[in-house]
Amino acid sequence: MISTSAIIILLAVLIFCLLLGVPIGFALGLSGIITIWTSVGTDFMIQIPITLHSSLSDFVFVAIPLYVLMGEILYHGKSGERIFMVAHRLLRKIKGGTGVAGVSAFSFFSAIVGSSMTSVVTIGKIAIPEMIKQNYSKKLSFGLSAVGGSLGILIPPSIPLILYASLSGSSPGKLFIAGIIPGVLLAALLSVYAIIMAPKTKENFIDKDGSTDLNDNYETSATLVEKRGSILVALPDLILPIIVLGGIYAGIYTPTEAAGVGVIYSLIVCLLIHRSLKVKLLPKVLVNSAKTSTMLLTVVVGALVFGSSLTLIGLPQYLSGFITDLSVSPWVILLLMNIIWLTMGFFLEVVSILLITTPIFYPIAMSLGFDPIWFGIIMVINMELAVITPPIGMNLFALKSLFPNESMKLIIKSVLPFVLMVVMVLVIVWFFPQVALVLVN
Repeated sequence: MISTSAIIILLAVLIFCLLLGVPIGFALGLSGIITIWTSVGTDFMIQIPITLHSSLSDFVFVAIPLYVLMGEILYHGKSGERIFMVAHRLLRKIKGGTGVAGVSAFSFFSAIVGSSMTSVVTIGKIAIPEMIKQNYSKKLSFGLSAVGGSLGILIPPSIPLILYASLSGSSPGKLFIAGIIPGVLLAALLSVYAIIMAPKTKENFIDKDGSTDLNDNYETSATLVEKRGSILVALPDLILPIIVLGGIYAGIYTPTEAAGVGVIYSLIVCLLIHRSLKVKLLPKVLVNSAKTSTMLLTVVVGALVFGSSLTLIGLPQYLSGFITDLSVSPWVILLLMNIIWLTMGFFLEVVSILLITTPIFYPIAMSLGFDPIWFGIIMVINMELAVITPPIGMNLFALKSLFPNESMKLIIKSVLPFVLMVVMVLVIVWFFPQVALVLVN
């Protein structure tokens, strides 16, 4: 029997903490502890460290700080700039080429780091100023970058997919494969939109040294030699996704081991090959990685305690039984889940939403006969909406950090039209599950 008073206490403490500005990880953990304490007393409190130890000892969690570290190395090693340079030289001749180059660079960089904010900061730092130089509107430049960066949580490797795999017992490798086509589909929609909305004036081009000469004209497009040269320069960076993902798909190593391989390879590329990362910067890279990983894992710990309290008061079991007994279509239940994810995305960040809802929604989805891999992709596409919708959309704040003089109102307005593209991909994957499952099968 579900405890109504326990649910009231749980929600009251959580909302109170959030209103006070308590960090989300501590808010989740505190509300869970108080609920457990008031529901069954102090005797059950010993289960909290046991639950945390058993959950965090999962080998897959090691991948999170490793992918964060790899992203920091590539960010400070200017890998994103080299990738954008290649995309720009190859695509700049077409209308909207700079925008398409930005989307391509976001997609490619996402296949390396698995983080949306890192993608926005790394690629957006060079792509947005270049688009504005080519007379793109700020709204188009900001929107492409915010949603392009969100590809980092769908195109593998993806930290949210890793968390879902750990919570659901699904295969991380299969989830990675399932995220490819939906991610590419969203990137294609963004590219088409960039071509349609780009200014009709001829675009200027990046010179060999990486600078932009606004006096250049259309006939000064890159020669074949220049294109080959830029590809050769960035080739070590371009090979990284093949090494990380190819090894996973070939069965050479697990996603966690792939993250370790990626860290070592990125160090070789940035320290030894390009020498774009100085040894004296390594302490800063490690400290930044530790801060980000600690923040993520703090949320994980708090959400695990929160989830334990939900299980203790019987909410997942109650909801699963209640929904199973309803005489409504499973698709109506899935629609309700999507609405809940969308609503939570306004107020919480991705990791919290995943860790709170997966233990509740996953058993319901399995009882309704949904494919676990497909359901994970549906969930993560909803998480893409969470990182671009106000007021807590993290990609919005990433753009604000890059352009502190721009108003948040303008950034939000820039992103709203692009939300429809994410919804379009969500609808396509929803009605045509094979879009996500064809490579898996």
